[in-house]
Amino acid sequence: MNAHGELLAARRELLLARSERLRLELGDDSAALALRFRLADRIVARARSGLAPVLLVGGAALVLFGRPRRILRMALKLLLFWPVIRPLLPHFADLWRGR
Repeated sequence: MNAHGELLAARRELLLARSERLRLELGDDSAALALRFRLADRIVARARSGLAPVLLVGGAALVLFGRPRRILRMALKLLLFWPVIRPLLPHFADLWRGR
């Protein structure tokens, strides 16, 4: 009976060590998944904001009724100013919503 108890205790220790190892691996995997889904979370957050539908409708209207090449050239030129424009976007959104 004593040998059986020792065998069970040894098995329990092995299972506890395995459980701890698997917990650590799961933590590492969840951190990696969080990094992978960070971009998706940001896109969803932007889509839920009030400004995203306005931008999508405006962009679709420009492409449908404007000249796509000219719009593309203008967008590429405006891309140079993106670091300046980006911090101001929340203020423009607040103005648009009337806050």
